[in-house]
Amino acid sequence: MRRRTLHRLVIFVSVSLVPSALFLGTESNAGPKQPVVQGKKAPTLTVEGLTFKDLNKNGKLDKYEDWRLTVDQRAADLVSQMTVEEKAGLMIHSSLMGFTGPGGVVLDAPPPPRPGSPAGFAPPRREGIEPMDRPTPSELIVKRNVRWVLLRPNRTETPAVSATFVNGLQEIAEGSRLGIPLALSSDPRHSVSRPGAGPFPQSGEPVPPNISQWPEQIGLAAAGDPALVREFGRIAAQEFRALGLQVILAPMADVTTEPRWNRIAGTFGEDAGTSARLVKAFVEGFQGKRLGPESVLCVTKHFPGDGPVKEGLDPHNDYGKWQVYPGKNFDHHLVPFKAAFEAATGGIMPGYAIPEGIDTVGMNFSKIIVTDLLRRKFNFNGVVITDWLRNMPWGVEQLSEKERQLRMVEAGVDQIGGDNNPRYIIELVRDGKVPESRLDESARRVLKPMFELGLFENPYVSPERASAVVASKTFKAAGDLAQRKSIVLVKNADRLLPAPSGKKLYVQNISPEVARGYATLVDDPKQADLAIIAVNAPFAVHKGGASFFRGAHEGTLAYAGAENASELEGIRKLAASGTPTVVCMYMDRPAVLTEFIDQVGAALVHFSSSDAALLDVVFGRFRPSGKLPFDLPRDMESVTRQKEDVPHDLANPLFRTGFGLKY
Repeated sequence: MRRRTLHRLVIFVSVSLVPSALFLGTESNAGPKQPVVQGKKAPTLTVEGLTFKDLNKNGKLDKYEDWRLTVDQRAADLVSQMTVEEKAGLMIHSSLMGFTGPGGVVLDAPPPPRPGSPAGFAPPRREGIEPMDRPTPSELIVKRNVRWVLLRPNRTETPAVSATFVNGLQEIAEGSRLGIPLALSSDPRHSVSRPGAGPFPQSGEPVPPNISQWPEQIGLAAAGDPALVREFGRIAAQEFRALGLQVILAPMADVTTEPRWNRIAGTFGEDAGTSARLVKAFVEGFQGKRLGPESVLCVTKHFPGDGPVKEGLDPHNDYGKWQVYPGKNFDHHLVPFKAAFEAATGGIMPGYAIPEGIDTVGMNFSKIIVTDLLRRKFNFNGVVITDWLRNMPWGVEQLSEKERQLRMVEAGVDQIGGDNNPRYIIELVRDGKVPESRLDESARRVLKPMFELGLFENPYVSPERASAVVASKTFKAAGDLAQRKSIVLVKNADRLLPAPSGKKLYVQNISPEVARGYATLVDDPKQADLAIIAVNAPFAVHKGGASFFRGAHEGTLAYAGAENASELEGIRKLAASGTPTVVCMYMDRPAVLTEFIDQVGAALVHFSSSDAALLDVVFGRFRPSGKLPFDLPRDMESVTRQKEDVPHDLANPLFRTGFGLKY
């Protein structure tokens, strides 16, 4: 009753024209807690000694500006003030890169590429796919009203520069008609950078990390500790928020029942129960008990599970657009998503393949998947964001881009990922194909977490704090420890490891600078007491069709016929020297180890760990504790015979999930 009375009385309102005002949170028994309020383009209002932002600059306190009200009340009020164009802008989840100027200033045009720098990612043009324009930040935010934007990681950019850039973007948004802030998202960006590793081959030398370095998600599964995953989420969320990021497009809750799939490194592995426990811990770590000003919203993906891809081929590509269920095991893949719902994940991203036997269109176009299964059966009322689908119109190739967006809206999604322009949604409303009330529904869902994340009060970050928090000594140490915990020892013949110090060491594909801290290096393996070689798991690169993920690691899990078959030659040559040999394999997918494992003294498996972490395990400075997060096949025949949707379906595997030796 008291709150309603406040809006009826004539009250003293002071409008501050100071561009920025900070108020530390205070709390007393007599009134509500004052949040931090900071503005650069919007003035502030003082009501009964409390401070608010006048986001629409009308000199009075609107309900959506009143942090004392519920998020439902605030969202409803804001939606009632929005135009069709502004609502449609909320239904676009764009990408922005190339507009960062010196010191983090927001550029009006992308800078020209530096001499010798790569041209950047450019998906292949496909027939029937409209080219996408590249608007400036002001065009995107002010004229097109887009408010959710993906920022790609830049490993050469300092935290202070990143923070300055996002502040510039937020200032543009705050100066708009309603002052609606941005929700800035990112893909995961904490895994160790290793040239030549990962599903997409990298080139060049590693650069100093500008964020704490952790194993990939599959490595956290190898460590197998929900508390560790929760700690990772807590630390990563602090770094994200310090950088001005509030949304992470993760975790991947896909169960990796198809061992040839190229995205296994981003999952929690083959066991659905383990994945469920770790998915829940991940969401709890990033979001906390409930969304708030320190949370990072999780967009769990790819519902209802992207693991059972046909023959392991990635459905980002036209040659791999099918997801299959030969074992009738569809429900098994839902288990980790149920855990994400229990943890109140703020968002869901559906898969992009066509689920064979369930629908004839990709999952983001499917009302069966989005509305019937996700919304109705699981009662999910958070934000549903499509994958970046412009180049993946599976099952709707014959439709125009406008018709495809209509299918997605009718399926029940809230945001179209990877697009830059809401024009088709606006046209669909003007044409009478989509009622404005449908836009209202998505707008409310999109705005609610933005209120909960505290963005309407203070979307700005401190560059100085970003420098202090991101990649801090404490956070780096936590990531380094996790790297070591994720390493799996799969062979240790004659107790070769831990290797004693003071010996002569030969290394291949390991940093000599790092290795000198453990032993005396020699140039000839025959003169060494121990030889160590680092390799990547075998992979093939698909040569036919229009490949969206060019260079993706697919196909064979054995070195025979693999793109990197020369790595097997390196292992065998080193083993033939007569020096006890240790193989350290980066395993982004399961691998057939029978081609060499009998010829070497020891073998370690890792999931994006630094050379120092690997050598710590080799030399006994850290005792191995990791366990395999998936089965390792004995041969490729068993891989081709297994059912894509059934876990642990390999005949006579070399090692089972959960295997790992200790000293």
